[in-house]
Amino acid sequence: MGFPSVCYCVILPQPLILVLQLLDLLRHAVLLCLSSLGLAAPPAADDHPAYAAPPPDLWALPPSLQAAAAAPPPTPAAIKARLPAVRYADLLRARRAPAPATCAVCLGALEARHRVRELGNCAHAFHKACIDKWVDKGQATCPLCRALLLPGAPDDGAGASYSPFSF
Repeated sequence: MGFPSVCYCVILPQPLILVLQLLDLLRHAVLLCLSSLGLAAPPAADDHPAYAAPPPDLWALPPSLQAAAAAPPPTPAAIKARLPAVRYADLLRARRAPAPATCAVCLGALEARHRVRELGNCAHAFHKACIDKWVDKGQATCPLCRALLLPGAPDDGAGASYSPFSF
């Protein structure tokens, strides 16, 4: 009451398949040599996948982002200079809204007397020492949400991002 489990394909021995592939490769090599000498017409791209144009590079950056990718990331000193340290109490007063009182780097409580740095893009706050260690390790993104630490380009205020992966 079901379909028979019979295979209707022809099974060729592996050595025969390899010999046929070798003969096909030799035929294409001879055709390419003859066409490069001008003794035969070049083979059509539809004749064999080896003659087709190479596929586009899917990982290549668009031209608009290639210049941004070539720009070096900001140095830790430049990041620290653009992220001023303030007291947490002053930051809360400026926000006028309660924020989570935990540093995501050390998981310690943020108290009113602590010096903190507020990040430029995401406005997350961390202990000054914690985020300084994070930046010194070569990180340029927020430890919590992975947004860039600094808004815009590192040197000019043109608004262009220095990361090749920010769209």
